[in-house]
Amino acid sequence: MHMKGVTQMVEKYLETLYGLGEKALQALIIIIIGYIVYKIFDKLFTKFIEKSSQDEIVLNFFKTIIKTVFIVIIAIMALSQLGINTSSILAIFTAASAAFALAIKDSLASFFDGIIILLAKPFSKGDLIEVAGVTGRIQEISLLYTNLLTLDNKKIVIPNSQLAHSTLVNYSSEEMRRVDLNFDVVMDSDTDLVKKVIMEEALANPYCLHDIPPFVNITEYKDSALSFTLRVWAATENYEILRCSLLENMNKRFNEAGIELAYTTYDIHLSK
Repeated sequence: MHMKGVTQMVEKYLETLYGLGEKALQALIIIIIGYIVYKIFDKLFTKFIEKSSQDEIVLNFFKTIIKTVFIVIIAIMALSQLGINTSSILAIFTAASAAFALAIKDSLASFFDGIIILLAKPFSKGDLIEVAGVTGRIQEISLLYTNLLTLDNKKIVIPNSQLAHSTLVNYSSEEMRRVDLNFDVVMDSDTDLVKKVIMEEALANPYCLHDIPPFVNITEYKDSALSFTLRVWAATENYEILRCSLLENMNKRFNEAGIELAYTTYDIHLSK
């Protein structure tokens, strides 16, 4: 009886080992098939990234998400095949993920805003933009932040959440940009002469585009001055050059033509 009991125990143990070995083999087959399927997907997706016009950062992000989800599914299938209850593991994982997401909700908001920016492409690297009172060129666009280099060479880091919810002006989105300049001259100035000098200087400037003719006219009568407005167009990259050169040269031309600029005056009354 004793030998028979031992034999039964050994047989039961071997059956258990066989069952575990069979389950382990099935789990291994699932992992191998999953790995092969993933490698095929990875190769196809890499080719898609190379040919796609979308931003590589966004595509690689989605690739990572798909890879992670795929690994989790394969792991659950393999563990289930081994007889392990995956419900509790999933519950713990879900709760931990929710807690983590709540702790970094601001960063997550900026992260997803970054994805929207990269997909919508309101601007590109090198564009000159103005947002939240800051003007600069885009140096780098990441999933969390966008780096600007201002015109006075300051590096500004702006969270994508702020960019996504602010009014943004992209000066580089168009090939041309209009330069508006105002000149105040004394009230008794010869208006025809003033207009002639301003127009000649605008037309002579090499950065002024002639596709749209320059405009100059009196736009306001002030207390002791006439206000003339000049509107000219420049290639976007030449905007500041044209604006500054016109201001500098116009002052010289006014002096040569005997045109007197008006300055703001104040009357001060002192009580005795």
